[in-house]
Amino acid sequence: MGFLQLKSQTVKGLYVNGFNNILGNTISEDSLLNYAQYNGFNYLALYDLWPIHVTYNLTNSSTCTVLANFIQRAKQNFGISQVGAIGENFYFFNNVIRIYNQQHTNPLQKFEVYNIEFEFWNTTTVSSGNYYCTTYLQPGGYTCDTAGAFHFYKTLIHQVDSVASIGGAISEAYVGWFNQGQAITIANTVDRILLHDYISNYSGLYSYIQPRLQLIAARNSLTDVIPIFSAEPSFMGPWLLTHNVLTPFSDLQTALSNETGSWKQFINLKGYQWFAYSFMPYNVVSTGVLIIGGTEIEFFPNPASDYLVIKSLKIDETLDIKLYNSLGQEIINNKKSFNDEVTLDISKLPDGIYYCSVQTDEWKTIKRIIVVR
Repeated sequence: MGFLQLKSQTVKGLYVNGFNNILGNTISEDSLLNYAQYNGFNYLALYDLWPIHVTYNLTNSSTCTVLANFIQRAKQNFGISQVGAIGENFYFFNNVIRIYNQQHTNPLQKFEVYNIEFEFWNTTTVSSGNYYCTTYLQPGGYTCDTAGAFHFYKTLIHQVDSVASIGGAISEAYVGWFNQGQAITIANTVDRILLHDYISNYSGLYSYIQPRLQLIAARNSLTDVIPIFSAEPSFMGPWLLTHNVLTPFSDLQTALSNETGSWKQFINLKGYQWFAYSFMPYNVVSTGVLIIGGTEIEFFPNPASDYLVIKSLKIDETLDIKLYNSLGQEIINNKKSFNDEVTLDISKLPDGIYYCSVQTDEWKTIKRIIVVR
């Protein structure tokens, strides 16, 4: 630890699951990047890089151009400032991601973040006969329990932080549950902690995470913490269908500001992270109403053929209405004084997937639109 972070802006992160099924597919890549841009994400943490390495050999600069080009496009054209590689062992970071970064001198093609994901607290996976036990703990001479798993983990995060620092990257660790000693060890090692705040009842947003923030703060030194919110159906997925992705972080900031404990001075809420792309609303909802900032907007019909109606019962203001194709190219750009509904003529557009953006100075709504005849 001790690496001076290059990026001081608020982290607005999105976990990208199934990335091995996205990379190399132009429509899927553009859908992801458009979604990230429309929702203000500036950090993508990528899963499934090992199968991508098996396919493209990320240590060979001539065979991994598909990944390098994706990362560069994300940064140049879609507002992404950081891309993170997610892994669970030192070999992956040292022998794959480090070498990939070394072979790409263009910073626009590099990984800025090494994201360590090893659930040492998970009693199921660390127990005898289960994945962590047979893959890492037994071969390394550690006991197959949470204590043995944390001993393994301590070495892992020190190794990854060291190789990240040498390469000018940020080290971060995803954590769920821990005791005070473990919290201090982790915070003393990595550059920032990603702390899960997986709730199904929104009223518990702060109370669920607050005791663990206190454990981290016990080291009496400022620590960057990024809360993780889950869009899974069993957590905040239903809530997210009618609310803004920004709201939980804003509410956490307010709650921490109102905290009376002196420990709060040692917690820096660096930003937020959403888990995960496939669970986010526009991927699981194809029709209906999306509410953002208390404003109800309806898009119909969807799928559409000759026209698209944008309807509201509550708005009386000027809106920017834009329609993009799957490549992110702007097809329609209208500014309308809007107090009921607007009809867009899409009769000349080819069949395919489009994205309709409706925006004011205070909020933005994005809807995926399918055009088919």
